[in-house]
Amino acid sequence: MAGIIVLILTVQIAADVLARNHFNKPIPGTLELTANLFMPLIIFLSLAYAEYAGDHIRATIVVARLTGRTAKATELIGRIVTLLVVLALTYYAVIGATYATEIRLEALGAITLPVWPVKILAAVGLALFAVQLLASTAAPSTHTKTRNDHG
Repeated sequence: MAGIIVLILTVQIAADVLARNHFNKPIPGTLELTANLFMPLIIFLSLAYAEYAGDHIRATIVVARLTGRTAKATELIGRIVTLLVVLALTYYAVIGATYATEIRLEALGAITLPVWPVKILAAVGLALFAVQLLASTAAPSTHTKTRNDHG
């Protein structure tokens, strides 16, 4: 899904640049669409997949030197802390999405863009990330890179 949004974003920006440079008439709302729709959706809808694929950035400067039980315990503690933070973010994203939906939050600019649907999808993306974190923690899969993988 996020890949499709990246494609749409690319076409939108390319068309805006062409329109601005060749016709001196930019496409209204490109900035608003990029900042309030495309970028948040790309980020939040990619989190769960990145966890599934083991592609999140990892700081392993200390953990890479650990072995055995210490390494496993440290990895588990890190995953639990991450899960708790993501659950807190999800909770507050749901609260924010609920409020934004109640007031029909909009971004004002060259165009008026409803923001509340994006806030709902951000909360859904965070919830899916939390579910994937829980699954990855409970049963590490072969898709998750090990602590010594760097690419």
